[in-house]
Amino acid sequence: MSLELRALSFRWPEGALALEGATLSLEPGRALALLGPNGAGKSTLLGLASGRLRPGAGEALLEGRPIAAWDRRALARRLAYLPQAERLPFNYPVLDFVLLGRAPHVPPLSQPGPADLERARAALAELGLSALAARPVTELSGGELQLVRLARCLAQEADYLLLDEPSTMLDPANARRLAEALRRLVSGGRALLFTSHDAAFSAYAAGEAALLKAGSLVALGPSRAVLVPDLLETAFGLPFKPTSLPSVFAE
Repeated sequence: MSLELRALSFRWPEGALALEGATLSLEPGRALALLGPNGAGKSTLLGLASGRLRPGAGEALLEGRPIAAWDRRALARRLAYLPQAERLPFNYPVLDFVLLGRAPHVPPLSQPGPADLERARAALAELGLSALAARPVTELSGGELQLVRLARCLAQEADYLLLDEPSTMLDPANARRLAEALRRLVSGGRALLFTSHDAAFSAYAAGEAALLKAGSLVALGPSRAVLVPDLLETAFGLPFKPTSLPSVFAE
């Protein structure tokens, strides 16, 4: 089983090149972090991997089948996608919002059952959010909402998790909690692909990393070999220096 991205390229309708020739693969039990400056193509790559965008060239395959050939519900049972941001159409209680992640597992025109409710509660507990279950989502802080959105992905119980900047808006303690939860999922056999601007978070949560610049992959390999000052400077265009400051991500 694997998610394979083969020589993917993508242009926006106005002609701007967003991604060119990106190739990588992801198997269960592996975590890969995508880093790079704004506009480097990170979110575009996730959009192509999730089937929300169609490549202009190349192909995205899940378990040997083109992503576009998968039935939407079947794909959602295998692959969970977290966008950078989303609008909340209703003022759900947190638990009901997380239950939306169970939609691919609930037959059409049916209601979630006790097992779905149990999985939603377990997802909240995994991220330390059980106390928020009854709170309206519109009353959450930005960081709390981000964690609740992630809990919805966990409730989906997909084999592949595609997360666009999951640590955004999180304080150091919650970022550490999230990174530990992601490591547990990967240790349990999930596959994880996420974007980030945080090299420390990425190195802690993922064993592998890729750097993108101007739509092209400039480095791919073990996090400890890729997330180093010289390569980060190549991707971001400014100097990086090792720091002696303590980090919540220190082993």
